[in-house]
This record gives sequence, C-alpha cells and structure tokens, in this order.
Amino acid sequence: MSTAAQSTNRPTTILESSAAFHLDRIARSIEAGVTIVCGFPASGKSTVARYLAEHINAVLIDKDTFAPGLEESVMAELTGNAHDRDSEVYMRVVNPHVYTAFVYEAFSVGHRVPVIVDAPFIGHIRAAAEQGRSLSAYIRSTATTPAPSMQTVWISADPNQIRERMARRGAPRDVGKLANWEAYRSDVLESGLDADAKTVVDHVVRNT
Repeated sequence: MSTAAQSTNRPTTILESSAAFHLDRIARSIEAGVTIVCGFPASGKSTVARYLAEHINAVLIDKDTFAPGLEESVMAELTGNAHDRDSEVYMRVVNPHVYTAFVYEAFSVGHRVPVIVDAPFIGHIRAAAEQGRSLSAYIRSTATTPAPSMQTVWISADPNQIRERMARRGAPRDVGKLANWEAYRSDVLESGLDADAKTVVDHVVRNT
C-alpha cells in the first residue's frame, strides 16, 4: 500500500455544524467499498475526507500524497515547473495515468475495507456530465479493475473562500492559480463545473 493510504481512529477533524450533520448521515450509510470525496482544489475536500475516515475508521487515500515525486519529476522535465497541475500538458500526459493507478489502488483496497478517496476528479466529472452518466458509472467504466460498492460526494465552496484557503495554505501547486486568479476563476471555478457536479454525484456538501 502506498503512502497515500492512511487509517485513523481518532475523530479530531472539526467542521461547520451543518456540514458535519450532513457528513454524519453519509458516514452512517458507509458499510464497505469506496466513498469518493471530490471538489475543486482548496474547496475543503481533504477536511471532509479526513472527517469521514476518522468517524468510520476507514482507509484514506489522498491523490496529493499518492505519487507527488513522480508528478513533480515528470512535470519538471516537460514544462520546467514541477508543481504544474493545470496545463494542457499535465492534463493530457500525466493526469490520466495517475488517476488510473490511483483508482486501481482505491478499488483494490475497497474490496476489503472501507476506503475514503480524496481527489478533485474534475476531468471525470466533466466527462460524466457530457455523457449524461453518474460519476460512479463513469469511473466504473474507465477503471482497470472491478469496482466495489461506491458513492460520490461533491464539496461545493465559494470561489472567494477557495482563494482564501489557497493563500492560507501556501502550497506550491497553487502558485500558478493565485498568480492568474481571474483566469482560473472564470475558466475553472465558474465554468459550470460546480453545477455539472451536482447532477452526477450522490451527495453534495456545501463547505462554508
């Protein structure tokens, strides 16, 4: 199991009460399989994923810690920017293969124990919406291994709050987004993807 897989039984994550109430309902519905927590970067999905994992003692698999060294090495060679996660080159050359391996690990573990997956899944949501399919159905159709039971959760957040969280956490992968914020806001955050996501997932949590 890679370093992306973690388990914990210490409920320490704090959320706003309405979000926590909704997540407690989701947690009670999880018996096995994979729960995918997706959303824009800095939307709060990692906080939500940790909350669910802590409350059901599930394995947590986080894309940010899945293969960061590999992604950084490849992008440094391709574009000169090790932290590039937004360019056409990354989306075309690196992202599909990382997600294929990431989903494979999540499904393999999810056949044995409950798994919480933390990743944006932006491209998958776009494709699912274009095809008129649920996100779960689309992910199953593209997976390279049989899927366990699965449910999906979209974390919706205001663009201004996303910007504040990015600035506060200071992650290198956010530098390009913040430097070109208006373009990122219009091309990604306000592109209609949030509305599309709400039509293809099983649960929507508003993180304020």
